[in-house]
Amino acid sequence: MMQCILRMLFTHSLLWRKAIYVLLIFGVLVLCEAGCIVVMQKSKQSGQSSVSAKPEEKPVRQLPSKPSILMSDEVVRSELGDMVSVLPLGWSLVNIETNLPVQVFSVAVNPHYTAGLIYSVLRKEEGFDRIYQKDGLVGIGRISASRRDTKMRNIKRIGDFEEVQVGTKRFCLYRYTTDNGATLNRVAVFRSSFGNYYECTLADLTFTGRKLVSYEEMEEIYASVLAAIDF
Repeated sequence: MMQCILRMLFTHSLLWRKAIYVLLIFGVLVLCEAGCIVVMQKSKQSGQSSVSAKPEEKPVRQLPSKPSILMSDEVVRSELGDMVSVLPLGWSLVNIETNLPVQVFSVAVNPHYTAGLIYSVLRKEEGFDRIYQKDGLVGIGRISASRRDTKMRNIKRIGDFEEVQVGTKRFCLYRYTTDNGATLNRVAVFRSSFGNYYECTLADLTFTGRKLVSYEEMEEIYASVLAAIDF
């Protein structure tokens, strides 16, 4: 239904841009206002040795510390200024004064409107810092994903939660689809030096009917975007 609405709006030359942008935001990024992940901790069995083997930690994957594509001088900045970035060259910010979810502070699209970047605050609730201390960014990534699960239809995560290193910065990455893999949404969760949590989502956009950006190119775009984020 979302795709049909977008195509209808696309045909009206005077209104299509603003209307599409509003629907794009709500269609790509649904942020729920409630819901926390429950962290379960296994209790020690009676008679178990006090010294237990630590679970084997997976090595953190290293991503390039510098963008591999050309970036513009178009700046994205959080309201508190504790997160700044620049957009890929040719991408443009969507300027809509109203109807934005309060968590979203910047939206950008590529020149063909086939890919979108959404920058948002991950609403902090009681227990966030405790989960971060216990499970790191992966724990916060699970909360982010859990909120989407409760609000989005036909959502399916692709792969595992993964913590990655980009220079001196850390992100938790996860991916999901709402159409059995026809399109892919990439989410990066990170924590600023002010202790605020943010999301950067790169999404395939299909409302124009144009050919989507290839998987390989989207991966390169996303790695470059993460390298350009400073917090």
